[in-house]
Amino acid sequence: MNLLKSVFISAFVSWLTLISIYAITQLVSGTEPLLSWLGLTLTAFSPLAFFLKAFLFKSPRTPRHPLEYSILSGLGVAVTMAMSFRYGEAAGSIHVWAGMTLLAWVSYLRWYSVFRARDSIALKTGSKLPDFKLETLEGHEVSSESFREKPHLLLFYRGNWCPFCTAQIEELAANYQQLEDMGVNVILISPQPIGKNQNLAARFDVPMTFYRDRDGAAAKQLGIQHKWGTPMGMQVLGYESHSVLPTLLLTDAQGLIILSDQTDNYRVRPEPKVIADLLTARGI
Repeated sequence: MNLLKSVFISAFVSWLTLISIYAITQLVSGTEPLLSWLGLTLTAFSPLAFFLKAFLFKSPRTPRHPLEYSILSGLGVAVTMAMSFRYGEAAGSIHVWAGMTLLAWVSYLRWYSVFRARDSIALKTGSKLPDFKLETLEGHEVSSESFREKPHLLLFYRGNWCPFCTAQIEELAANYQQLEDMGVNVILISPQPIGKNQNLAARFDVPMTFYRDRDGAAAKQLGIQHKWGTPMGMQVLGYESHSVLPTLLLTDAQGLIILSDQTDNYRVRPEPKVIADLLTARGI
């Protein structure tokens, strides 16, 4: 199933890009029936705009069901349907393309984005942070046993290719001073190659610590590995096929997990206020 999702997301974004360009080209050139091409443009470009916004105007969270994009895409399908009744076969194929696009968009929201039954028993709130090994950006091995003596925030993120992960890291960087004032160390962990982590670390001038989880060994041990979690085709850019389920942990000075956010939707990440309020409530 995960392999199918990996193929789906790459194919879906590619389809949205190509069909949007094609529909807009036909619309601009005045190809009849114009309203059918307008409907297809609306159907395809609405979800494409969602992805463009995610990459260009980064936010670590979106509504689970971004209705405005779905409504506009559905409206486009309605237009193509009306034109298929009026023009018959000439507009029928356009309506089929629009219908396929809307179905894929709903599949993205209701199927691809969701992680079902993913809670890791090893990372339950109140339990001790398990011992696992990581790798520094210099290639040295470290143990999670070193994450003691003071509170730690650990973020397991998928990689540079995920706009929601990088947006979440940017948000943590923006709130780093508050976390530091509370005595919290920020630890960022990804299975992506060290070079990718180094590129990401260079974007921030706050002392967050980046680690690599080589071969996803720690994620596998903790029960948060995401097999085939990387979109198909990203491997040519040096990313691993298997990724990690986005997970945020907050531990106290004794190494006990006081917050375990194992989101069931990769587009929904915890607000910084949740972390700050929890730390304040515990007198940290």
